[in-house]
Parts: sequence; structure tokens; C-alpha cells
Amino acid sequence: MKKSLGYIILAFILLFLFVGKDILCSYLSKKDFNLEKSIVLDTEYQNLKKEYEELLKINDLDIPYIKEGIVSKVIIHDPYLFFEEMTILKGKKEGIKEQDVIVNESGYIGRVKKVLENSSQIELLTSSNTILSVKVGNSYGILKKEGEKLVIGDITSKEEIKKDTIVYTSSFTNIPSEIPVGKVSEILSNTLEQKIVIEPFVDFNNINYVFVRKSISYE
Repeated sequence: MKKSLGYIILAFILLFLFVGKDILCSYLSKKDFNLEKSIVLDTEYQNLKKEYEELLKINDLDIPYIKEGIVSKVIIHDPYLFFEEMTILKGKKEGIKEQDVIVNESGYIGRVKKVLENSSQIELLTSSNTILSVKVGNSYGILKKEGEKLVIGDITSKEEIKKDTIVYTSSFTNIPSEIPVGKVSEILSNTLEQKIVIEPFVDFNNINYVFVRKSISYE
């Protein structure tokens, strides 16, 4: 009799576990889902908060080279073309044109390469196609990408240029002058030509908002 009673109790326990496991699994899954959802929402909130603070900062800046222009959000920064180009959320509707200049509070970012109705493609300073007239000290030169480095060549004078000298856009093209580009990080002088490696001021790994400056027309 005791043995039969034990079997009955065991059967009830097994039945309870069989029925209850689905309820328990459902509860645990829901709990995990709610936890995951909470983490995602918190991450999105932190990202939005960061972007909002950055937008406030860029609108509140008192820097001469960004006094006139349009603020835009970066919407695409393709990891496969990360140092070549990016796309911003402003285009023909806002009056943006090819060759307009892109900057932020740190300095020169690049130029508008292609304009669509509601967006624009930007060719970055770090692009392999970059050719930029710059001023370093009292000298002028052409900045290009050589391998992984940004190098200034064709320097107009024999002036001794020192490390950490600030590099600016020049007044010899339709790009507004005196926009900070970077600083001298290395001197590559030889008997034939003086070349200078620069370190950009802009952090190209972290660009959320930019400022669009109009290019200068000489017509």
C-alpha cells in the first residue's frame, strides 16, 4: 500500500513538472526578454542623449568658420569605406551643392561629392582622392593621402617647419581659408623635397553631426 502511495505521489510530481515546465520556461523567457528590452532601450537612450548634447554643442559654438551654414546629421558611415566617405541628411532641398565644405568644432572634415534631394555624399579628408591646398606656418603646400598618412608636399618655401605647427586651409582655392586641418606630426625632409605628415584634428571614428559651409564662388 505504501509502495502504491509512493508511485501515486511520484506520478503527481512528474505531472506537475511536465505541466509546470512550460509555464516556468515562458516566465523565464519573458523575464529575459524584458531584461534584454530594458538594456536595448537604455542603450538607445544613451545614444540619443549623446547626439542631442552634440547637436546643442555644435549649434552653440562661437567659431568663425562655422558661423554661417547648415547643421546636418550623419546617416551613413559605411565601415567598408570608413575613411573615404560618409552620407549626411541634407541635400538639394536645403541648397547644398557639390564642393561645399564639411566641418565640425574640431576642423575640416571634407567636401560634398554628390548631392541628392534629401542627402549628400561627403568625400572625407582621409580619402585616397584628397587634394587640398593648405597653409602651414608661412608656407603653402598640397595635402594628399600617401599610403595611410596625410602628407603635405609641393611646399612653396624653405622655411623650417616644426612639429606641432597648426595646418589650415589656404586661400588659394574655393574652400574658405583658416579652417584648422591638423597639426604637423612628422617631418620627411630630404635633399629634393620637404614633406610633412599631419595628424587631423577631427576624430573620424566619432562624427554624428557636421556643419556645411558654402564653397567660395569666383564667378
